[in-house]
Amino acid sequence: MVSGAATGADPQSPYCDIILDHLNPCLPYILQGEVKPAKVCCDGVLGLTQYTNAKGGQQNICDCVKAAAILMGAPVDNFSKISSLPKTCGLSVTLPPISSGTDCSQVK
Repeated sequence: MVSGAATGADPQSPYCDIILDHLNPCLPYILQGEVKPAKVCCDGVLGLTQYTNAKGGQQNICDCVKAAAILMGAPVDNFSKISSLPKTCGLSVTLPPISSGTDCSQVK
């Protein structure tokens, strides 16, 4: 993924760079059809836990991922698997839905 600073997304807590660093190892699962995310991906998702319940955390995650997808030239809908990562990894954390129709300002 690209640097959060380059996305133009609002870099409040959690910061886009941190979000994208945690999700970068998940790209093979998200975009390349790996059946199961790698442990390093699940570790990254676990690392986002501290931000998911922060005020505006879910919205910032959504904004950052959507902005990164656009900068990568990838359809935002290709990132829809992000919200299923916690369950797939066996974690009890919630990540926001990501799709072209998602209004990140409405994500809680």
